[in-house]
Amino acid sequence: MRNLLLALVLGGTSLVPVRADAVDIQLLAFNDFHSGFPTSFAMTPTGPVPAGGAEYLAAHMDRLQRDNPGGTLRLSAGDNISSSTMNATVQHDEPAIQALNLMRLDASSVGNHEFDEGLAEFRRMEDGGCHPIDGCALPTFKGADFPYLGANIVDTTTGKPAVMPYIIKKVKGVKVGIVGVTHKNSLKEAPGPTAPLEGRDEAEAVNAYTAELKAKGVRTIVVLIHQGGGQTGGGLPNQCNNLAGPIKDIVPKFDPEVDVVISAHTHNAYNCTINGIPVTQTSGHTRELTKIALTVDPATGNPTSSKAENITVTHDIKPDAQIAALRRKTDEQGQRLLNRPIGLLERDLTAQRNTAGESTIAHALADARLYATSAPENGGAQIAIQPPYGGGIGGDLIVNPTGNEMANLVTHGKALRVQPFSNMLVTMTLTGAQLEELLEQQWCGQSTARVLGVSQGLTYTYDNAKPACDKIDPATIKLNGAVISPGGKYRLTANSFIATGGDGFSMLTKGTERVEKVRDIEAFETYIRAKTPLQPPALGRITRVN
Repeated sequence: MRNLLLALVLGGTSLVPVRADAVDIQLLAFNDFHSGFPTSFAMTPTGPVPAGGAEYLAAHMDRLQRDNPGGTLRLSAGDNISSSTMNATVQHDEPAIQALNLMRLDASSVGNHEFDEGLAEFRRMEDGGCHPIDGCALPTFKGADFPYLGANIVDTTTGKPAVMPYIIKKVKGVKVGIVGVTHKNSLKEAPGPTAPLEGRDEAEAVNAYTAELKAKGVRTIVVLIHQGGGQTGGGLPNQCNNLAGPIKDIVPKFDPEVDVVISAHTHNAYNCTINGIPVTQTSGHTRELTKIALTVDPATGNPTSSKAENITVTHDIKPDAQIAALRRKTDEQGQRLLNRPIGLLERDLTAQRNTAGESTIAHALADARLYATSAPENGGAQIAIQPPYGGGIGGDLIVNPTGNEMANLVTHGKALRVQPFSNMLVTMTLTGAQLEELLEQQWCGQSTARVLGVSQGLTYTYDNAKPACDKIDPATIKLNGAVISPGGKYRLTANSFIATGGDGFSMLTKGTERVEKVRDIEAFETYIRAKTPLQPPALGRITRVN
């Protein structure tokens, strides 16, 4: 009979026997990488310190892996790309995937931002190849060397997972199951087209595949979940002060066989235990990484103890040379692309709203969408709209009198800052009655008014004193001066995020005869070139009374 050692398990009250040949497994994890080249600051017990940056994250992982060279897994809980710097955005996040490859990542869950540019672009992140419009930022972009996991992302045409649900890694003879899920509304939030995919309940997916793993003899199970919570009242990365948020309700539903939960999405660092399971998150953007030490009984395959720690990605370490060089190349190439001239601006386009909710930037973007999709081959649009939120406006476009450049020059970078989400534009047919209902949805079911920018030719009046869902007199809705007919058919262009019902504009899901050919940034830049110097549109398309 093999000798047994006794070890005191932290957080418990009993002594648990541990085999002399117990296996030590180390998990090094992070979340919300977001093309994490920039350095930042992180909170520590002694105050904020410089922290973060992909080259420093890689160096710290290498340092920690030296303690357990053959027993370490490197994991991410999603949002590896998008919502990042302009240098990364303009290169469609290819350098971020390359950096993660250089870090030797073992697996990642998908996050909502993996789908920002749509399903086809996510597949390109997985499999490689050049962008269909902009080409390759990297000479040979081969995609991710690591598997993306998404157990709760289902193809509705087959009922089967659209993304690999889990992987099994053998670590020092122990089978480790890694299940990845993202929050169930990830695809609804995605600006890009993701049909026919659908997000399902997180806990149900985890439990279904945990059962499958158990049937394969796997007893050490790690969940990467792109959903989270936060400490209420504040707290440091290794504290757990009154955890609140979706993760607190999801984890108790997990099969007890789940041993570790690495969470994400909310960018709130914590180190908690829920139902005996360590549940961690970092603050994202490479500021911290999570180290979880597991002791596993090789006879049963079950962990007998675990210890989690969030570690600050400090700069008192030599950065990874390959990733540092990749960062420099990314910045240099990004700036060249961003500085590409597009056209001229006559006066500022701003998001400042008048009493009716109109802004010059929203109307100009709607005009650009109409211009780009009015040709029959691009959709035959008669009307275009621009949402103020959700895949909408990223900022103002202003004449800048300072610096050495032309004051009214619009570069690709400036245009991309205004339209940063790479939405596809969807042109569809609505009846006049549906158009009226769409316009009512600017207030109907919304916590705050979401007044859309509308293209030239569309006008209407709303009475702000009337109740939500009934503010507009249909007789005031006109296209080029003619009252909209309730039974008439009209071609309307919207960005893909709201075209699939985002931001409460569910009426757009009923649009028919859909055409999807042009991206929002292409539409905007084409319009600027055609109209240079671009004049701000006159307001007054929308009239408010009361």
